[in-house]
Amino acid sequence: MTTFTARYPGRCAAACGQPIEPGDTVHYVDDELVHVDCQPPAPEKPAVVCTTCWLTQPCDCEDA
Repeated sequence: MTTFTARYPGRCAAACGQPIEPGDTVHYVDDELVHVDCQPPAPEKPAVVCTTCWLTQPCDCEDA
């Protein structure tokens, strides 16, 4: 993890959602700026895909 000092204002992508002020120590997590002390956002859970119609569930298939 490479940290650096923010030069521009922004918003933390982690759950805190607090502003990032110039001078704060930050790093990137998946192209999103996050305070060093914050946890990165939790990854999204992958959608369940029906093996009959290949749509994300819930679908209209009987075996879903």
